[in-house]
Amino acid sequence: MTEAYDDCRLFVDGIGPAEEAAARLTGSRGYQRDNRSLRVTDGVWADVRKNKSIPWNAEADLIAQAPAFLTWPVTVEVHRDAGVDDQTMLDAVRRLVADLRAVGAEVVVAADFEEEL
Repeated sequence: MTEAYDDCRLFVDGIGPAEEAAARLTGSRGYQRDNRSLRVTDGVWADVRKNKSIPWNAEADLIAQAPAFLTWPVTVEVHRDAGVDDQTMLDAVRRLVADLRAVGAEVVVAADFEEEL
């Protein structure tokens, strides 16, 4: 297992606030809730949250210089349990990205392994 596959962040737009994004994944895509996380597959979890990458009180010029996806309203933190192999993590992120797009979202992946997606 490579540390580079331990986690990644998805920036999501087009499907409402975090609660709506999570509801679409549980409702139409079959994800199961476990406390505050969604189970993507055995040992891989997704935490759907409000995006706090750029403070909403940041100066307009700072926001204008940032890539647009950094201001998208939702992030999804994907992480794995100890013992989950790299390929399982990669496959889980691929599935999650495809499922988000299937429910109408735009998705940008920020991870050390994003080129493999």
